[in-house]
Amino acid sequence: MRKKGSRGAKRLASTLLASLLAAAVLLPTAGAQTAGTTSFPGTPGAIAFVSERDGFANFDVYRMGADGFGQTRLTDLPGLSFNPAWSSDGSKLAFRNSADLGVQNDIYQMNADGSNETNILDDPSDDNSPVYSPANNKFDFVGKRNGDQFDIYLMTRGPDGQTAGLTRLTTSGATDSEPAISPDGKRLAFVSGRDGDQDIYVMKLAPEGPKNVPVKLTKNAVNDFGPDWSPDGTQLVFNSNRSGNFEIYRMKAAPEGSTNRPVNLSNNPANDSGPTWSPDGKKIAFNSDRPGSDGTNDLDIWRMRATDGANPTNLTDNAVLDFDPEWQPLP
Repeated sequence: MRKKGSRGAKRLASTLLASLLAAAVLLPTAGAQTAGTTSFPGTPGAIAFVSERDGFANFDVYRMGADGFGQTRLTDLPGLSFNPAWSSDGSKLAFRNSADLGVQNDIYQMNADGSNETNILDDPSDDNSPVYSPANNKFDFVGKRNGDQFDIYLMTRGPDGQTAGLTRLTTSGATDSEPAISPDGKRLAFVSGRDGDQDIYVMKLAPEGPKNVPVKLTKNAVNDFGPDWSPDGTQLVFNSNRSGNFEIYRMKAAPEGSTNRPVNLSNNPANDSGPTWSPDGKKIAFNSDRPGSDGTNDLDIWRMRATDGANPTNLTDNAVLDFDPEWQPLP
């Protein structure tokens, strides 16, 4: 953790970086600090997250207990590591690494303890936001394989761990990002700007087409981001600025309407984003810039009750950026 008495120039630089990255997290765009996330049913294990605490502009993936204790660094690669995503059995973590500070992004996989960091999608294009399917040998990611266009792809891995198949899923011509695979592995929720603003869509986990037209779930003129499935697959949480600041909302996994009004769970004047459901469906972890006990309002990881947003608890309380939470499922 950076000491509060650091020199003025470094403090100013850190503040500027924090502001830029906070904006990137709270106002995601494909290729920035976007993240896919999917909760699988099971017993809640550790929470993976991203932090800058081991050096200025040195972002790594960490893990901690669901109560915030035992915060431990996992990644040990040059550059920046973001977007942690657990496998459905909780034994692996995929993540995005940028060795050249954002120009080139690759997808890596490691064991739950941080060992065996392996580049599993070594490609010259820009790839980010990995999420596993329940099968574990398949995952979605956002890639720029079609010129400057970000689309969502499905990758299958063979017995040797290398790519055995790659399928482009979204083809609208708009930027599609933040994939989330349903717990049964049959549906894909994602964010798209195909209708002008950023909204959440759902379709079958198959290529988009006449027999698989994405259904628009959020219907408003503001931006909606960060979908995550409930462990039973019936609901979604997401973040939206429909109330003037970013809040965490919960809704049925169906189009928004008179019988499906999104419920504001966070209900706080701060900016809240990046929700991830606990595997037992009882809690939601998220990013927030609300003030912590140390008086700072940088990004921290918080936890609240999934039904009504009650009992918000600050799990990481320090003067650096902590974000991108992802809850580990255990069998």
